[in-house]
Amino acid sequence: MRSHLLLALLVVAGIILANTYPSTSSTIADSAKVQEQLWVDSVYNSLTFDEQLGQLITIRAHSDKGAEHIAEVERQIGQYHVGGLCFFQGTPAEQVRLTNRYQSISKIPLLISMDAEWGLGMRMKKTAISFPRQLTMGAIQDNRIIYDMGKEVANQLGRVGVHVNFAPVIDVNNNPNNPVINTRSFGEDRYNVAVKGYMYMKGMEDHGVMASAKHFPGHGDTDVDSHKDLPVITHSRERLDSIELYPFQVLAEQGVGSMMVAHLSVPALDSRPNRPTSLSRATITNVLRQEMGYDGLVFTDALEMKGVTKHFENGQVAAESIMAGNDIITLPEDIAAAVGTIKEYINDGKIAEAQIERSVKRVLSAKYQLGLTKMPYISPNNLMEDLNNNRALSIKQQLYEGALTLVRNTDNLLPFRSLDSLKVASISLGVQSQTPFQDRLADYMEMPLLQTDKNITAAEVRTLMRDFEDKDVVIVSLHNLSSYNSKGFGITKSERDFIEQLAARKKVVLVNFGSPYALKYFENLQWIINAYEEDPLAQDVTAQAIFGAIPMNGRLPISPSNTLLYNTGLTTNPLFRLAYGYPESVDLNSDTLERIGDLMQEAIKEKATPGGVVLIAKDGKIVYQEAFGHHTYDKGRNTQTTDIFDLASVTKIAAATASVMKLQEEGIISIYQPIGRYLPEVIGTNKADLTLYDIMAHQAGLKPWIPFYEQTLANVARGGSGVSDFYSRRPSSTYATRVTDQLYLRTDFKDEIWQQIFDSPIAGTKEYVYSDLGFYLIDRIIRNQTGQSVADYAAENFYTPLGLETMTYNPWQQFKKEQIVPTEEDRYWRNQTIQGDVHDMGAAMLDGISGHAGLFSDAKDLAVMMQMFTNMGYYGGKQYLNPSTVHTFTTRHSGDTRRGIGFDMKELDNARTLNLSDLASEQTYGHLGFTGTATWTDPAHNLVFVFLSNRTYPNMYNNKLGKMDFRPRVQSVVYNAIEKVEEVAIE
Repeated sequence: MRSHLLLALLVVAGIILANTYPSTSSTIADSAKVQEQLWVDSVYNSLTFDEQLGQLITIRAHSDKGAEHIAEVERQIGQYHVGGLCFFQGTPAEQVRLTNRYQSISKIPLLISMDAEWGLGMRMKKTAISFPRQLTMGAIQDNRIIYDMGKEVANQLGRVGVHVNFAPVIDVNNNPNNPVINTRSFGEDRYNVAVKGYMYMKGMEDHGVMASAKHFPGHGDTDVDSHKDLPVITHSRERLDSIELYPFQVLAEQGVGSMMVAHLSVPALDSRPNRPTSLSRATITNVLRQEMGYDGLVFTDALEMKGVTKHFENGQVAAESIMAGNDIITLPEDIAAAVGTIKEYINDGKIAEAQIERSVKRVLSAKYQLGLTKMPYISPNNLMEDLNNNRALSIKQQLYEGALTLVRNTDNLLPFRSLDSLKVASISLGVQSQTPFQDRLADYMEMPLLQTDKNITAAEVRTLMRDFEDKDVVIVSLHNLSSYNSKGFGITKSERDFIEQLAARKKVVLVNFGSPYALKYFENLQWIINAYEEDPLAQDVTAQAIFGAIPMNGRLPISPSNTLLYNTGLTTNPLFRLAYGYPESVDLNSDTLERIGDLMQEAIKEKATPGGVVLIAKDGKIVYQEAFGHHTYDKGRNTQTTDIFDLASVTKIAAATASVMKLQEEGIISIYQPIGRYLPEVIGTNKADLTLYDIMAHQAGLKPWIPFYEQTLANVARGGSGVSDFYSRRPSSTYATRVTDQLYLRTDFKDEIWQQIFDSPIAGTKEYVYSDLGFYLIDRIIRNQTGQSVADYAAENFYTPLGLETMTYNPWQQFKKEQIVPTEEDRYWRNQTIQGDVHDMGAAMLDGISGHAGLFSDAKDLAVMMQMFTNMGYYGGKQYLNPSTVHTFTTRHSGDTRRGIGFDMKELDNARTLNLSDLASEQTYGHLGFTGTATWTDPAHNLVFVFLSNRTYPNMYNNKLGKMDFRPRVQSVVYNAIEKVEEVAIE
């Protein structure tokens, strides 16, 4: 019945079990079993009795200790023929070296085990990956990711030569005072523990590492650490069957490879005083073996723990363990005493030789199944790269995402939606510097990011209250916490008092980066998120979830109080803001993406550009964002991912086209009507009957451009640093048009520019000619129809509500010059470094604002704009453009094989030069920019590509970036990185 119950639970959880091995006939399976038995019998018969006993012993090994320890391990292998090693602290490289060494001196391959409940990082924190604790995973609703973690843990342990992982912990932790299990358990619900324990076990054992369910018969309801004393569990047998023993029964039925027995006193199972379950035949042989029908390996918990050594002598501990029914004694304090006493028990008839034979053959069968039929060798090559890979980190991130628990959410404040109207601040308690949580918050919204010590003085409270006076919401995050109730979970009274005072004045969103048991202190707050751990990845994903980039759907795995119960949690839907993740989370290969760096370094070496930024977003996640090179070739300032670039003609889509799309769907203009309707100035000219439909696809017959600045060159040269006919070095009412901070154009020249555009000729036949002039006119149309420039209209309708802090015209007005990348050493007109003012000459003569050029941005903000288009006009919980509008403008013009309406698209005519990667789909759209920029979105792959550079520095006539195809080559790397999704056994 219990097996059926587990299956029902798995189905409810959305998990369909599949056979992880190729299907075989019973004849083949029987034949394999026969081969195993032949090998086991052959090896067993070749061993002396001492060698047989040695197979039942696992000893301690470290890879961070010196020659004396290594010599002692070698001595015990040689003298006592031990069958296994349990590795503890050290480094992967040294463990591999020592494992190879120890294996080479053992007659029978050693069974290598490790206590790696949350992965290799549990023992090698500084050099390997630590996955979330099991209590964190207890909150996850989609248990398939736990299988994936088990698989990855197996891969990593296998890479360093480990065969058995002493995990999962399937203790039902229903005691908040538990000093040893707490975060190591999946929680207080037996079904949740059983299912998640099964998934972790299955993931490991399907991929070559034996699991070990522990701590039988259940260590969850204790307040004593068995490392220090013998805990006593006084529950009745009925209670034990219904709670503590339940997960072990389930995993026994599902064939878990091994179990570990705890040092507990459980009178309902064995009434002898101070009799640990690890030394209890009534518990192991009668209950586990006979009642539960378990025939896998049984390990003792460490026999050096006080829970067992306090009441028994060294040798007696080992002998009683074997007599109780354990197969492997783990970490005996004195091997000589252990072996000697076991032999005495055999001679006295307390332990039957048949029992020894059964246990030895179980160990040998396990070794056969784990491939230990010949001496193994572990390659040290590329070890650290294999262990610390982005695939594993992606799984780790998914685990933290799945665990995020929104405990309270009054009025659905979370996730934040209206970034342009909400005033938010963040304060991290218990730290002295900005946290990873705050780093990521800042990527979504500019806000004060404060920190304070755990002991907050009254003066600090007053100061903080003033700091928050004008804020709507304060995000309070708890850091440097404890797992122990006895320590108040690491939360001080002053922290609790401060939060209470702040919540009386402001909306407080509390984020607990620690034990959910600590929520008992905050059950009256209206907005609570439990993130379980302080790992930087946990902090990162929590910030993303607050802004709706990822959903929250975790559930509390325990009951912190009478009002906050097990399974409490609310679900949020994603707002489709860009999230952040590892390439592998969206099926991109990190190793392949590294080629982007090689190409960018090549571009810099060839002096195609001094530097640049590349950003890749796939499936709504930024998975690559790197800066290369410097602002200039003198290498005075490194390029940063937050640097602001002159987008040049990318302005055409991110400002002009976006604005026209909005006006089109609001019925203010129509791209199919003559522009004379919206621009009375062109009535009577050859422009009056042109349509934006043709203009924006460069099919209107307009001239490519007019070099207005050339008409003023002689005057600039003659004027020097003083006043000329066209320019002044200082602004005035006569010279009010800023070209740069040192050059101001005569105010009336704007009229001359417009008149020349109105009077410019049009080709007799409409055919594709790329032209800026039509986009000059778009800015004028927007001004006529809305009373706003394209800069103001786009900011009001897109940039501000989208939370784009760097996308702007004339960035010199609000940003430090050092953050803005220079575009040229202009020695032909402006005679200075162009930095913060638009590079394009025509836009520069129109106050820096036009529909064809003038927009600046960092890579992230441009990616957000492109993702909004990719989402068919939706972003951050708001529909900015109707899907039909996006479809209209991203469909090729009826007379073109390349251009959409405002958007550039992939050229379909093979006779013409390709404008982007040949691997991009035909649906791809975006734009190139003269300064060395490019952005594309490929709906077929849900892929956004941003390439920013200043190839025009120091001279705009350097076009190596284009001639050497660096932008499409970098883009092609992204397509080459797309991987086929691996088929897995759990679907």
